[in-house]
Amino acid sequence: MRKIRVLVVDDDERNVVLLTSKLKADGYETDAAWDGLEALEKVESFSPDCILLDIMMPKMDGYEVLRRLKASEKTQHIPVIMLTARRDIEDKVLGLDIGADDYLSKPCSLLELSARIRSLLHIREIQTRLREMEKLAALGQLVDGIAHEIRNPLTTVGGLARRIKEKVSDKQAQGHINLIMQEVERLENMIKRIDEYKNAQVSELREGDVNDVVRATVEEIKNIAWGKGIGIKLSLMQDPPALLIDKANLKKAILNILQNSVEAVDKKGEIAITTAPSEGGYIELVIRDTGCGIKGDELKNIFNPFYTSKMTGAGLGLTIAYKIIQDHKGDITVESPEGKGTIVSIKLPLVMKDLNKQLTVES
Repeated sequence: MRKIRVLVVDDDERNVVLLTSKLKADGYETDAAWDGLEALEKVESFSPDCILLDIMMPKMDGYEVLRRLKASEKTQHIPVIMLTARRDIEDKVLGLDIGADDYLSKPCSLLELSARIRSLLHIREIQTRLREMEKLAALGQLVDGIAHEIRNPLTTVGGLARRIKEKVSDKQAQGHINLIMQEVERLENMIKRIDEYKNAQVSELREGDVNDVVRATVEEIKNIAWGKGIGIKLSLMQDPPALLIDKANLKKAILNILQNSVEAVDKKGEIAITTAPSEGGYIELVIRDTGCGIKGDELKNIFNPFYTSKMTGAGLGLTIAYKIIQDHKGDITVESPEGKGTIVSIKLPLVMKDLNKQLTVES
C-alpha cells in the first residue's frame, strides 16, 4: 500500500535533514524542496498528502507558494503546515488567512509536529469522505431520474423493433433493425446497472463471516475465470471474527472487483484473494490479479460515476463497490503499476467486542 507522502519545503539543510528523519521514522515517504519554485514543481511530481512549508525562502516565499496551492483545484485540499522563525501574530494571521491549515514557530517540538500532521491527515480523510458521500448522494437522485425517463421509451423502441423485424424480409433492413435491438439491449443493461446502484444505496449490517461472502462470490465467477484460463487462489484467515456486513451488498462489491480482474487478465493468469487481520482494528481483504494494470491518469478516476475505459458498460461497477464499502465504514484502495497487475485492498472494521479483545491481547 502506498505510504503517506510529506513534502518538506525549507532552504535550511539542517531543518530538512531533521524533519525528514523524523517523518521517515514515523513511517512517511518524504521529499524535499529548497525554494518556492522547486516546491511547486515537487508538488506536481511527488503528489504529497501533506506539506511542511517554510516562509522565508529564495525565489518565492512561502506565502506565495501557499496562494498558488490554494488557488488550484488540484492542490487546494492538501494540508499545509507553515513553519517559520517569525513569531509575530500578524505573520501567523496572514498565513492562516491565505489558507494554511496549521502554523508552528521554529524551533518546534518534533512530537508536536507529528501529532499535528496526524490530526490534519485525519481531518482531510473525513472531509474527503464527506465530499464523496455528497457526490454519491447527488448521483443517486440523478440516476433515479435518468432510469425513470429512459425505461418506458426504451421498452417501446425495443418492442416495436422486434415487431418490425418479424414483418421485414429485406436483409439490409434486417441488419439495421438488429443494430437497433443491440443498442436497446445495451441501454437496458445500463438501466440494470443503475438499478443495482440504487439498490446498493442502503446496506443492512448484521454480524457475518467475510470468508463466507468471498467463497460465495468466487463460486459465482469461477467458471468465467476458468474459461479464460485464469486461476483463482484463496488464502483466507482461519476463524475470522464476525464483522458487521450486508452479505448481499458486500458480495456485489467483491463481484464487481473480480469481474474487472477477469477482464484485465489476458488469457492465462491468476487472481489471488486473501483475508487477514490489519492494524487499527480491521480485517483486510486483498484481491490481486496479474492483469494489464491501470494507467496512472485512469487510476485516479476509477471510482468516479460513469467513468470507464471499456467500450461497453455503464461504468458504475467500482462506484457501486466504493459506495458499499463506505456503507460498511470501511476503506478501499487500489494500486496498479501499469503492466504489472492490480491490487485492491478492502479494510472492514471489527465489531467493537472483537476490537476490544484485540486491544487486550496487544496490550
